Amino acid sequence: MSIPQRMAAIPAYITSHNKDSFKDAAPGHKFLGYFRNWQGSDGDAFSPYKGKARLIGQIPSGPQKRAANDQLKSEFDSVLNEVCALPATSTAQIAALRSRQQALIQHYRSNGYRISTQSTAPFATGLGNEHPIENGFAFLTPYGLPYLAGSGVKGILRRSMQELMDDGEEGFTLDTIDAIFGPENIAEPADAKRGALDFWDVFPSPAGGRLTVEIMTPHYGKYYQGEESPHDSGAPVPVSFLAVPAKSQFDFHVVCQPSRLPESLKDQWRLLLDRAFQHAFEWVGFGAKTSVGYGAMQPALKSATSTGSSSSNAAINSQGVASNINTSSEVWPAARIKFNRANGTLTAENSGAQAHAITPQGEALLNALPPAIQSKIRRNEFVKVKAIVAGNTLIKLEP
Repeated sequence: MSIPQRMAAIPAYITSHNKDSFKDAAPGHKFLGYFRNWQGSDGDAFSPYKGKARLIGQIPSGPQKRAANDQLKSEFDSVLNEVCALPATSTAQIAALRSRQQALIQHYRSNGYRISTQSTAPFATGLGNEHPIENGFAFLTPYGLPYLAGSGVKGILRRSMQELMDDGEEGFTLDTIDAIFGPENIAEPADAKRGALDFWDVFPSPAGGRLTVEIMTPHYGKYYQGEESPHDSGAPVPVSFLAVPAKSQFDFHVVCQPSRLPESLKDQWRLLLDRAFQHAFEWVGFGAKTSVGYGAMQPALKSATSTGSSSSNAAINSQGVASNINTSSEVWPAARIKFNRANGTLTAENSGAQAHAITPQGEALLNALPPAIQSKIRRNEFVKVKAIVAGNTLIKLEP
């Protein structure tokens, strides 16, 4: 049986018989509008359903079937990888969009907030969007570039503040959250109010100038579909999806409308936002699949306009944007230690301030502690140790 040949699911008047025809197309255009499919001369086809190679038509048996499916899976992966590369035009567009945002935020001076970050895990968003492979991705129209909508940033930050409120952290109350984001529960139309903070879209700069193909492998597909009870004899089905790779750059921009804030928050909103971002980077995540570690980030260590984690670390630069200026080391004699198993980040907390060490440094600091303390930290039990920090960076731990 012949293997179906690749073809492009695009209008016939566009020459598409080879990859070079679209080498300068943005990844979003390839993925959403010009995604390639397969069709054989004998009517057999490969349907890219949930990332699993599947023949439609007469299916061979035995070794022939395995060989055919292996080749089809390879074909499928190669098509997704065709989507991943960012051409020079897309890379230039991303740089221009990010530069434009950096210039615009300066206009707001003390009411502008920017924090630059690097992802410590792959980032995925828009997986629920419709697509032939049943795993979409959020691309900004008409650019065809990956992005995270400002509304998504707002939702994550609100959730982060709600979790901090539930943990009893000082400064986070329902009234504060409603003032910053606007009320969620609206009984009367007159109760609807806009929050004080505006969140801009985020345009990541993918590491290596390309997206990546990630795989998830559900082992209990028929159970999830309500067809049978879960058991260990089910056949796992690999599911491929696009993501922005780890070590990519993200810039978050927020604008405050101080007239919408009560007087008590006009000098506090920036510190509250610092803390909310830190919590979101470590424990909430951005985008999809955050429960399994996707979307984790850390503040960039060398960013001229990223915010500090506490009032002692933050100042306002000449453009009015928060800037981290404290790089001297200090000792926290009784810092609470947390370990994020999803991305290997070790965090020390002291009076609302935080310092971080990402893997492999985080693992190295943790392994230097006595085994009993290590075990408690890995179980996220309440542990306090001596921490030496420099700015937002965790340098050393001592029992």
